[in-house]
Amino acid sequence: MTQPSDKWVHQGDAPPVLYHASAVALNGCGVMLCGASGSGKSSLALKLMHMHKATLIADDRLWIARGDAGLILTPHEELVGLIELRGLGLLRMPFETQKPLALVVDLVARRDVPRLAEADYFTAFELRVPKLSLHAHDTTTPLAIVHALAALKDGFAADAIYPL
Repeated sequence: MTQPSDKWVHQGDAPPVLYHASAVALNGCGVMLCGASGSGKSSLALKLMHMHKATLIADDRLWIARGDAGLILTPHEELVGLIELRGLGLLRMPFETQKPLALVVDLVARRDVPRLAEADYFTAFELRVPKLSLHAHDTTTPLAIVHALAALKDGFAADAIYPL
């Protein structure tokens, strides 16, 4: 397993960790999309790029490291700038080489999406980031991600009411 180039990430004391996930940069923040194979990670990333002007960070594999700005996402070298469009093939896209992680989306079955977000966090290198459980193919999922980036900067609201 190769590690990311030093020019892409400030590694700190711990080596970066490879994740099976996709990620986009949205409104200056990194959003990591996690889920099983076929859960819609690439499809949701493409929706966010098309509908909300997100930029690809990585598809299928990415590195997470602890950096000066918190958890840093970088693409795996073999897949830089590539994303799968199921039914067609790989697309070459503009990409970001690193972004701080602000939100993790765990892609789950529709029946497992809570009506109201429960306080949940992704933790790596002793740092935590808000995590939502969403279904990749629900129409409102891209909107939930856009609004969560703004609403969850200070954490989850106890009453699940967020100003926009």
